[in-house]
Order: sequence, then C-alpha cells, then structure tokens
Amino acid sequence: MLPFIIIGGGIAGASIGYHLAKAGHSVTVYDRFDQGQATSASAGIICPWVSQRRNKKWYRLVKEGASYYPDFIRELEKTTQQSTGYQRNGAICLFKDEHIQQLAYERISAKQIDSPEIGKVKKLTKQDVKTLHPHLTNLYPAVFVEGGAQINGESLLSALKKGILLYGGKWINKDKIPLKEAATIIYTAGAWSREFFEEPNVRHQKAELLHLELQAPTSKSETPIVMGLGPMYIVQTGDATFAIGTTHEDTDSFDITPLAEHQQYLHKEAERYFPENSIQDQRMAVGLRPFTRDNLPSIGYVKDNIYVVNGLGSSGLTAGPVIGREVAAQLTGKQTKLSLEDYQ
Repeated sequence: MLPFIIIGGGIAGASIGYHLAKAGHSVTVYDRFDQGQATSASAGIICPWVSQRRNKKWYRLVKEGASYYPDFIRELEKTTQQSTGYQRNGAICLFKDEHIQQLAYERISAKQIDSPEIGKVKKLTKQDVKTLHPHLTNLYPAVFVEGGAQINGESLLSALKKGILLYGGKWINKDKIPLKEAATIIYTAGAWSREFFEEPNVRHQKAELLHLELQAPTSKSETPIVMGLGPMYIVQTGDATFAIGTTHEDTDSFDITPLAEHQQYLHKEAERYFPENSIQDQRMAVGLRPFTRDNLPSIGYVKDNIYVVNGLGSSGLTAGPVIGREVAAQLTGKQTKLSLEDYQ
C-alpha cells in the first residue's frame, strides 16, 4: 500500500484520489473549498468530437475521456449509491448556414470509425429540432450527435469524495498541510497552484454562466445539450431551467464577482436561442479555469516525490476521470492506456 497526499479537491484531485483509494492505497485529500472552483461552476458538457481543435494530443485525451465515462459513472454510482447527474441525451449542434452544416456533418461522422461512442450523427430538419428541444429556435441548420452527454460537476465531486471515504481514504478541509517525506505529493490545485509550486506556469481564465428559467409550460422531457454558434452552449438543469455560457476573461485576479455586463450579454444570447419564451434570470455561476502555455494539461513529476496535474482548462470534466485512471496507474507501476509523456 503506497501513501499519497493530494492537494486540491477539484475534478483532477478527486478523480486521482478515487482511483488510488479504489486500488487499495492510502489517500488523503486536502481541499479548502476555494470559491470559484472550475469543476463546481462548469456546465459539464461531454461532447469532444464536435470540436475543431486540431491538437492531436488534446483530442486523444478527451476522446478517451468520453469513452471512459459510461463505465466510470456506472461503477461510481453503484459504489456510492449517489447520483452524479450524468445524462446522455445527445447534442444539437447549430450552424450559421447549410454549407457549414454539411462540412460539420462530414467532419463529425468521419470520427465514428475510431469513436463508436459518438453514436448516430445526422442532419436535423427544423421540425427535428423542435421535436428534440421544444423551446429552442429552429432558425439555424443543425447536426445531432447521439453520444453527447452532460454531468453535474458538483454532484460528481460529491460522489467522488464519498467513494474515496468508502474505500478508506481521508478528505480534510483545511489549508495547513502536514507534508510527509515518505508520501507522494500530488498537486492538483487548479488556478491556485502557484501558491504551492511555480511549475508548471498556470494562468487562469474567469468564465461566467447564466442560470435561467423559461416562463413557459414545464416539460418533464430531458433535452439534448446545445452547442450554439461560436463558443456558446446551453444545458438543461431542471424542468424549465437551463444554464447558458460562457464568457472568457483572462485575468490575474481571483475575484469571482459576476459582472453585470456579462449577465446582460448572456441574457441576450438566451433570447436569441429561446425566442418564443420569456426568460427569468436566476443566478450567475463563476469559475476560474486553469490553462498552461500550450493549452494542454500538464501531468508529471516536477521533483522526486512531487507530481503535478493542472491546466485542464475547459475540458476538465471531460478529461478529469480518465486522467484519474491513468495517473493512478502510472503512480502505482501499472500500464497506462494513454501516453502521459505527451502531457509533461
């Protein structure tokens, strides 16, 4: 049994801790619950195949993350008897014209060969859009991706914490950390990592989401996630409640006060996508997303017994669980499926 101390209880730290504890190792997670933790604020979209990013190392990671999710969630929920909010209702991807729709359809369909978890990919008619998502505008051409899913970040963290405790690990909420020379120390402190260690050089981005309610007849049906034009996305959070985001603000500040102009911007975007409904703002959620210089996660040793995982950025909830699996395997001398050297 190997001893591990994990500093930071976001998606990376919690996932690594869960997989290590499940394998029978001694795990202690220290987390001080900083306001602005990216995992808890995130919309939790798992649909990497629609991205146009060409970085192959990034795509290998998120593709494997999406593939791992169903089995991972099934096992975690069975172990903890706790819901994570995981839903696989597909994704509606909107495009500004039919030419771009066709190109996207061909691009996403081509990925089915290596990623069967994508499921069916099809172009949608206006009526198809309304059938799948009665509240959503049908002004834009769309492609449906059956494998698109969402996860509730806060619920997932709660389940991972419970799993760590069930497997004999510890979760301690305090700032002062008694470091033991004999233990492997895993830093997963996200945007706050430079308080502990200078490498890797992590910057962060303030991201804001608007939670809203539609003043419309409630529907018990669960709608697909929506990948809107540009960086906009929408996820359902309740019978007639949704979250829309996100804004992107590079900053050195740790102030998570939402900006009125960002709320106004997101509200106008919501009116664009829900033109037939009156919209009531509920609250703003703010998270600080950590990024590295090349926008890839940084994974590996920085000293003999100090291991760092950081810079998951906007892909944290997609990649976090599989990073937990792979890091736990590497740290305990087991074979990894991914080449973690790609992220050192």
